[in-house]
Amino acid sequence: MRHISIRQVGTPTILTLLAVIFTTGLVLGKPPSDPLLFAAEMAGKGNWREALFRWRNAEKADPGSPMILNNIAVALEVRGRSDEAGELYQRIAELSGETPGIAYNIRGYNRFWKKELAVAPGGKKERKRPGTSKRSVAVEVPLPVPAQLDVSGMSNILVASFLLQETDLLDINREIVRFLRSEFRRNTGLIPLDVSPAPPIPEQTLETLAANRKFWQHLGNRHGADLIVSGRVFYDRRESSGYEEVDIVSPVTGHKVRQTRFVEMEDFDFSVELLFLSGSSGELLFQDTVKRKMRFQGLNNDPITAFHQLSETIVGDVLSIVSPRRRIETRIIYKGRRP
Repeated sequence: MRHISIRQVGTPTILTLLAVIFTTGLVLGKPPSDPLLFAAEMAGKGNWREALFRWRNAEKADPGSPMILNNIAVALEVRGRSDEAGELYQRIAELSGETPGIAYNIRGYNRFWKKELAVAPGGKKERKRPGTSKRSVAVEVPLPVPAQLDVSGMSNILVASFLLQETDLLDINREIVRFLRSEFRRNTGLIPLDVSPAPPIPEQTLETLAANRKFWQHLGNRHGADLIVSGRVFYDRRESSGYEEVDIVSPVTGHKVRQTRFVEMEDFDFSVELLFLSGSSGELLFQDTVKRKMRFQGLNNDPITAFHQLSETIVGDVLSIVSPRRRIETRIIYKGRRP
């Protein structure tokens, strides 16, 4: 290895290196000139822990600032501390509830957390999201959504067959079982039991089936299932052709014109009524219904493709039952002490 002595480096080079090191040290060690602006930038990048720390420090210097308290409340929402955020929002509403951004956040908080905090009369005038300004910015915040069913003591899940309406479009039972197993395996902590074919279920009404505890208990004991999911599936297509206003480019003038034309279309209807049952007791733990509709251009569309496209739209609804999720909401945060 070649060693370079200081004598081998010219004086200007040494001075340049020292200047770079000295300047860099100052930049790295220098605190932000505007901590509120820095905190807002951290929040915009998703570093809510750092942002909350900065806002807490700013609160000590200015404990009555509605803008700072608003930002802290938003950060608490992101951290899942909804009760603390609600107390802050209520306090802020009394201080400055007429500020459009704060009123917007309080309504968003009420909607998401299903609360009923009061909004000052002046704040109710602004229903749409306020525009950004030099001192405020709209940010997307990932808010935690707890699972609707407590599965903390469960390790596996059995996807049983479903009640369904006879159709020649596709094997609905096979497709829905595959879909659910795949999603539970990839996106939850539950292990889907590999029972093929899926266990059959009695031909009963959904209500009778949900109350058939002895059957579900027997099924759970037989396969060692902690949790069982079943239910009823409806899937069908129907022609929905009709006249529509369409924009076309005139071959003569090159201008876009609107014309009424007959368009061939199909609607696919998809409905899943889900039953989540205890494998040990057979008790119905949770029940939910998810419905979707999708329209396709033309006739004779592939029913399997349509089924999987519709299935993808219900993933979030199904997984939210057994697994905590994050949902993106919009909140207004402030880069200063004044709006």
